[in-house]
Amino acid sequence: MNGRAGHFSRALLAVLLGTVAQSAAAQSAAVQTPADLATPAQAFRSALADAQVELSFDPASARTLLAQATQTYQGRLRPALNAVSTRVAGSIDTDLKTAATAVQGGDEQGFAAARAHAWTTLLGGSLKALEAATLKGDLNAAQAWLAVREYRSINRFTRLNADATVALGELGAGKIRPEAALVSVRSDLLDAYQARLSASLSDLKDDLSAGYKVRGAEQAALAQGYFALLAPAYAEQKGAAAAQAATATFAALPGSLNAATALLSRFRAAPLSDREQRLRAGQVTRFLALVPTEYGRGVADEGGRAVVKRDLEVTEAKTFLAGATTAFGDLAPLLKDQATAQAIQAQLNTLNSGLAAAATHQNPPTVAALQASVAAVQASVEKQFPEAWKAHDASGDLDVIGSQLNNLVQAVGAGDYGLAETARLDAYATLESGPEARIAVFAPDLKLRLENLFWNGDQPAGLARLIREKASLNQVQDSRTLFDAALSQTGELLGTEQAPAAVATNAGVIVFREGLEAVLILAALMGSLRRPEVRHLRKPMWWGAALAFVATGVTWVVMGGTLSLFARFGEKLEAVVSVVAIAVLLVIMNWFVHQVYWNDRMADFQKTKHNLMGRPNPWSGGQWVGLVVLGFTSIYREGFETVLFLQSLVLQSGNAPVLSGTGLGLAAVIGVGVLVFSLQAKLPMKKLLVWTGMMICAVLAVMVGNTVHVLQLVGWFPVHGVAGLELPSWMSLWLGVYPTWEGLVMQVLSSVLVIGSYFVSEAIKERGIQRKLEQARAQKAAGSELGAAGQTVLQGSAVRH
Repeated sequence: MNGRAGHFSRALLAVLLGTVAQSAAAQSAAVQTPADLATPAQAFRSALADAQVELSFDPASARTLLAQATQTYQGRLRPALNAVSTRVAGSIDTDLKTAATAVQGGDEQGFAAARAHAWTTLLGGSLKALEAATLKGDLNAAQAWLAVREYRSINRFTRLNADATVALGELGAGKIRPEAALVSVRSDLLDAYQARLSASLSDLKDDLSAGYKVRGAEQAALAQGYFALLAPAYAEQKGAAAAQAATATFAALPGSLNAATALLSRFRAAPLSDREQRLRAGQVTRFLALVPTEYGRGVADEGGRAVVKRDLEVTEAKTFLAGATTAFGDLAPLLKDQATAQAIQAQLNTLNSGLAAAATHQNPPTVAALQASVAAVQASVEKQFPEAWKAHDASGDLDVIGSQLNNLVQAVGAGDYGLAETARLDAYATLESGPEARIAVFAPDLKLRLENLFWNGDQPAGLARLIREKASLNQVQDSRTLFDAALSQTGELLGTEQAPAAVATNAGVIVFREGLEAVLILAALMGSLRRPEVRHLRKPMWWGAALAFVATGVTWVVMGGTLSLFARFGEKLEAVVSVVAIAVLLVIMNWFVHQVYWNDRMADFQKTKHNLMGRPNPWSGGQWVGLVVLGFTSIYREGFETVLFLQSLVLQSGNAPVLSGTGLGLAAVIGVGVLVFSLQAKLPMKKLLVWTGMMICAVLAVMVGNTVHVLQLVGWFPVHGVAGLELPSWMSLWLGVYPTWEGLVMQVLSSVLVIGSYFVSEAIKERGIQRKLEQARAQKAAGSELGAAGQTVLQGSAVRH
């Protein structure tokens, strides 16, 4: 029997391959360039899934469906995959052979595993092709391969870390480079496949508990395939040895289910940006806080037991808990204490079980008990989340507003207008306490539009008016649709920050300017130490300068760590630090102060140096230490000022753009230093100071504009918009220019103060020089007159004699 089965299996495979040979040859021209791959990929997957269903009831239909899947693969997919990776194409060939054998033998588990492996292998080949096409800038091929993918399960609270479709669109429009598009593409797809992997492991656990062997085999194979897609990212983060061990763990499924699940709890394939981490942390805290609120509105404690009064409120409590759970799942791998992270996840699961019981009216938890459980989770989250995650981000409130508006629509659909009004007031309170301040600064017209939509607007009708008039569901949904557009625009505005390139440029200018002054100070101090007998005194000063450089780095770390302790204050901290930085920058950029500061400071340095050089024993320890201290103090002040300015930029835009600009600025300073000290070049230092001064003036104007903007956001500065003035977004991103009178006037004043002080100080200096020249001419003239008078006296004396 086994021999006949094997012969039939080989014959079936030969028929399948022979059937598609002509089709593959006829269509080979169409697949030389990948195009319209989504349709054959979906047909391939659907035919295999249908074959698995039919295998239990009609093996002949299963064979037919497998033939269709094989024909689709060989005709449309294999030629395209073969151009990407012959290994991938060959692996799917092997899976189809295994599936054919399983069909012949009635092996449902074997067929399920083979089809799952074939599909995930196809996804892996598609991902490789997509990455290669994106990096080459081949938009057509990239878009074709992007269609062969899977998505993570989406609900209204799900935030995508990146959107591959948007990234490819921006690549095609020339807005981003292929490397940047590739980062977004990988982030989107890896995020989706990790979500699918987690779902497969969860389903596998359920299938094993229920004894579903076929589904268990399918989910185990899917999990193995999805992890294969993530394995390169796992190796990059954890190392090749750890990735190899993890692959072996997944290969041992289902027996290694617990170990595989534990591996995922400490890994995230597509790392979240700092901003995404804050947004998800905000979702966790906001949505958890809303769970007991909604539950308390739908459930009443009567006689020590809970009685469900409104199912809609219980449903919304479940929805908010699902949002918090999803967001926490994204953050859990990033937490340091994984044991506590797992405990929090268990607490969330317990809460979900309680809400599920309330939804079925079967022994629901009391309101007090649920409030206590949520409070316990909130306390654990508060301890585990780093301070940077606790900074309030107004854009995160939009998720809550959108969900509360959904509650409103559901309540209207159920005819409960009282509940709808409660949801409307909740949504408006969230807007008023969070995003409204920023909207008022960015777009006063948008703020007015949202107000009209929330309250008693006429065209379109406001929600308060619709609820009061008990309007139909369609009317309410029409207004809700307009809300979606307004909230989307609000989200774009709330996400507006400084352009990273602008921040890097500003950081580079600051570092170069401060470094240039440090070079000038050292050059002035060492200028008189070129003679052989005193040249050795340069060495301790170089040591002092090096120590100052190290101390500047330590200051950066200490100041950054100190500011991170106050990260929960968010924009208020940014406002305070920025104001201090601007005040210092205004002082040192004022040319009156600068000249006094420069002349007096250099005079003090030179006096100290000459005193040290005048000691009787030139090799004394005191002299050496003194020169080290002189070199240190001459440089560290510039370093401290630089750190202060740069930390202000870090609070606005993060470390990456600031550090990149700092690197460029340091490279320029080192270049000037080499020219001055090694090549003895005579550079136009005064012109360099003036030019960099003008550059710093531009940086100052940008800092002032952004700082005034932040002060307005936190309510410490008034807001008066410029009527009718609409500015493009690049002006705020690059120049810190916003359409408010306060920001524009302060930017102009700061620039006038610096530039005006330069011209006035130059005029005063010129007048001083002219005054001294006139005094010299007057003294010379007086001397000439005195000489002439003396000559006359001598002549008169001679006549008398």
